[in-house]
Amino acid sequence: MLDNSSKSSRILSESKSLSRSRTPLQERSQLRVALVLATAERILEKVGPEETSIPEIAKQSGVPRASIYQFFPDKYALFTRLAEIHLAKVGEILARKASKDTNISWRKLIGVLVNAASDYYDSTPVASMLILGGPFSRNAYLAQEVTIDTIGAGVRIQLSKLKKPLHLPKKPDIATLGVEIAFACMKRGYYKENRISKGIREQANNAVTAYFSHWAK
Repeated sequence: MLDNSSKSSRILSESKSLSRSRTPLQERSQLRVALVLATAERILEKVGPEETSIPEIAKQSGVPRASIYQFFPDKYALFTRLAEIHLAKVGEILARKASKDTNISWRKLIGVLVNAASDYYDSTPVASMLILGGPFSRNAYLAQEVTIDTIGAGVRIQLSKLKKPLHLPKKPDIATLGVEIAFACMKRGYYKENRISKGIREQANNAVTAYFSHWAK
């Protein structure tokens, strides 16, 4: 039986082996990839993932199609990279929010984190489209789960640092399961309303709080 760190390493390794995108090394290539990603975001926001294509991205960005294919052999590899970027930003936002006030109760902190993630998705259509509306490939799924593992670990640490701490087990990884519960609520809300409404936020908060309360003293 693999422990959580071993499993995460295995998933990350599998994700990398499945990924067909390449990391640009030269500055010129990095600038081109950044331009391609920015252009892809604009197109995605206008027409959605189904109508987005690498030929159109090449046309609007001015980056030759052949150059794009060097780093993103298909649009799904490009979508995966964008989703990784946005999910990492969600993790950064949650880390900042969680570290602001150690005097807050763990129950209130859960609400703060749910709202912070929801605000980001609601204000960033492409993030909602690719993360809440996806994933669009197995590689995207694996990359997403690795990042959620990281977010869960951060939540567990921050909860343990509160003035009145909540200590959650690592095996099973209760904090990450809580993140997954909230994430599932958000995905459902996005599917039904194309946003994360106040009602869905409340349900996500209630679900995670009820789950974590089993370990509260």
